[in-house]
Amino acid sequence: MKQLVFVKRNTIEWQEVPDPAIDGPNQAIVRPLAVARCDLDLPIIRGQTLFRPGFALGHEFVGEIIQTTPDVIGFPAGTKVVVPFQVSCGTCPACARSFSRNCETTGPMDYGMGPGGKRYGGALADKVLVPFASQMLLKLPDNADLIGLASLSDNIAEAWKLAGKYLSQKIEPVLVLGGLASSIGLYTASLAKAMGAPILYLDDDAERLGIAEKLGVEVEKVEKLPKAWDKKFGIVVDANSTEEGFRFCLRSADLGGTISAASIYWTNKLEFPFMDMYLKGANISIGRVDSRESIPEILKWVDSKKFNPGSIVTQTASMNDAATAWLEPGIKLVITA
Repeated sequence: MKQLVFVKRNTIEWQEVPDPAIDGPNQAIVRPLAVARCDLDLPIIRGQTLFRPGFALGHEFVGEIIQTTPDVIGFPAGTKVVVPFQVSCGTCPACARSFSRNCETTGPMDYGMGPGGKRYGGALADKVLVPFASQMLLKLPDNADLIGLASLSDNIAEAWKLAGKYLSQKIEPVLVLGGLASSIGLYTASLAKAMGAPILYLDDDAERLGIAEKLGVEVEKVEKLPKAWDKKFGIVVDANSTEEGFRFCLRSADLGGTISAASIYWTNKLEFPFMDMYLKGANISIGRVDSRESIPEILKWVDSKKFNPGSIVTQTASMNDAATAWLEPGIKLVITA
């Protein structure tokens, strides 16, 4: 079969590889039906991260079961599923504590990125092997919008990490600073709106502001960030991915507020206003998304009809056109089989 591979900076290509094959218990073969481009994928290809070339692409996807081992119950061929992008066993101490992102059995293994992209491949392919299938497979509703949910395993799940879990604790209002984590900021604004929270979305990009406004969210265009926003917020979401934006978010949180970051800063030397945070008792939440744990929470809101992730999708292309479309700028691209 063919799979799309990141071969060098600004270059991706189709390569012929063997079909994945089941080689042990608790495994499945899934055919990707819709594959979303993560907000991180273009920076990876442009050489703006610590990821180095030589791995298959595509870690956000939904698909259908082709085959499972007999011990995987309840997933007959044709079942529509979402697969968390972080490979996890479900039984180690980290998984038992709901930290499957740090699975101790597999180590850090993600579809479509880094070592995991070499070991397990990516979703821009005809087939994907799913190990630990009883842990990794989650059923989708029969009427699921596959294109709208293609990003469920990562960028949509980020919305639960960044705001949903705090809103479920009745913490509000919400400020989202949009930016380079472009779809994540919009998914988060959409989920916060669905959960009934007062929310303000800030950005300097007209397209993203337009999408947020269509969601029914209060928006404001900000060409130059002030030191802090005049009003303070219980939840402040950094989807901006600049150091200036991060510091703005820190200073815009209310007393005891939470600043949650989608942004990744590729350094151990990030300056931030420690004393300001100390005096207001702020909580800073950073880290990788809990994909496996967040997906069921998101699906509850999708099932309620209040949250429609499909409204964030801005581009679609066929698998045949993926090598070209994957490199084109855009907020949320979905490749369909």
